[in-house]
Amino acid sequence: MQPEGLTADLPALVAELAEALATGGRHKALTPQRFMTEWDDPYSVFGAMPSVSREHGVFVTKVAALVEKPGKPSISAVVVVFSTTTGELLATLDGAALTDVKCAAVTALVTDRCTPSDTGKLGVVGTGALAWQQVRGVHAVRDLTAVTVYGRNVDKAEAFVKRARDLLGDEVEVRVARELGEAVERQDVVCTATTSSEPLLAGFSLPAHVNCMGSHTPASREVSLEQLSASTLVVEDRATAVAEAGEIHRHALELEDVLAAGDALRSERTIFSSTGHAFLDLVTAAHVVTR
Repeated sequence: MQPEGLTADLPALVAELAEALATGGRHKALTPQRFMTEWDDPYSVFGAMPSVSREHGVFVTKVAALVEKPGKPSISAVVVVFSTTTGELLATLDGAALTDVKCAAVTALVTDRCTPSDTGKLGVVGTGALAWQQVRGVHAVRDLTAVTVYGRNVDKAEAFVKRARDLLGDEVEVRVARELGEAVERQDVVCTATTSSEPLLAGFSLPAHVNCMGSHTPASREVSLEQLSASTLVVEDRATAVAEAGEIHRHALELEDVLAAGDALRSERTIFSSTGHAFLDLVTAAHVVTR
């Protein structure tokens, strides 16, 4: 298995994703709805996300299992990559590492198209691996001046801030928020990556753009229905978003729409309501295998 530190060039991957989407690559590929099944006692989720593309020359499937253990969930995932011309197994990649790289790249792509070029203040809600990819993604496309991090565990939040300072340098102010509102209000962009079953951002004044990367079921979401209704929604794939996150996403913009919009979305309030899509994993896997 490929080690966790996958060889990837984030700016190059962002450009490759944009090119693949802009040229209709997602619709030319065959990407069935992902298979997911849940069990109880203990709570467990098992799933598979396949996608095949002649243009990229690969068939990719992410296979994942989550078995909840006391205190924390345990996730295991692998991504298998086959050649569409020979059927040869090209790689078996660490699923979590590939997902991290993909999420950072997609966040970079959406943030770049939905925020003004002078966006500098970032609020982060969450301190896990996915929250870290949000920092990487926004940092890749914007010159940050301040990052405010909120997490329920203060020790984890402080460790997150230390890591962010190492990445961003001394010229960027990075601090732990004492209250959730400090990481949400008066920010230019907010990224959420939590497992909260309640809409964390309800009641707060939202910035011009929000990347919601965590809970996304009809009964469990990070922003309220009212906030979603008052914003322009962005999703990777509309059918997936409706199936997994609810009917409110029926008229959301897909990534291709965002690319075609040019600068128009930078003057609107936008929310990227992420549910994931296997084609994006395919492009990322092709990038990693090529490199």
